[in-house]
Amino acid sequence: MRIDKLDVLYVVMANELRIISREPGGLVLLVLLPYFIAGGMSFIASFFVRVTSGIFLRQFIGLEVLMLSIIMVQTGARFLWEEKNGGRLESLLATPTSMYVILFGTSMVMIVVNLGAFTIASLPIIYISAGITGIVRLVIALILLFIGLLPLYGIGLLIVGLIMKFNDADTIMNVVTPILTILSGTTYPIYVLPLWIKELIYALPMYMTFYSMYLEMIGHGNVMLITELLLATVIYLILGMTSYARFERDLRSRGV
Repeated sequence: MRIDKLDVLYVVMANELRIISREPGGLVLLVLLPYFIAGGMSFIASFFVRVTSGIFLRQFIGLEVLMLSIIMVQTGARFLWEEKNGGRLESLLATPTSMYVILFGTSMVMIVVNLGAFTIASLPIIYISAGITGIVRLVIALILLFIGLLPLYGIGLLIVGLIMKFNDADTIMNVVTPILTILSGTTYPIYVLPLWIKELIYALPMYMTFYSMYLEMIGHGNVMLITELLLATVIYLILGMTSYARFERDLRSRGV
């Protein structure tokens, strides 16, 4: 049975990679867009303050984490919604393979793709900022990014029921995305915000991921922050899986 699950996992991941490879423009955009946005913002800011490489690096990492976070939140929910609309979800639920294996495969593919895009995009700026030492720190930052993307997948599973109920992933995501963007705290100074909003930002994994990566890249890694990120990962994954389990039970009882 273990071999069968591994075979299914391989097939799911291979299929997801084929789907992603059909849209190479999206991968190129993941690499280039942070440079355009961070560069544009730095250019505007340069009229008022001196923009250092450290400031640009912080903005760059923040934009990357925000982009990849939004992608991860959408991954699981969009997969299930597309399978339902394509008439394949019922067949998937009828197979002996656990849906968790399929969802795990789709999430791992997106995480690997996102890590690859971040690595390619960040290598030049990190090498310019810190040289070979920066490359070593990048490895640790990639591990933190890997950990930080997992709870975002869990958040995506939390909104699966909502998307399936209204049968409209685009509208739901158009509401969720700006909310998560505002509450990410990755692209602007959060000290200007009210206390209650800052508490929400601290509770979500985007800011933990971004700030732990940034501190690592500048050589000031924070063990407490990394511990909080690990705890958030466990909590959000449990919440997401529990929510999805309840959704799947309801789906099996009343039909797709």
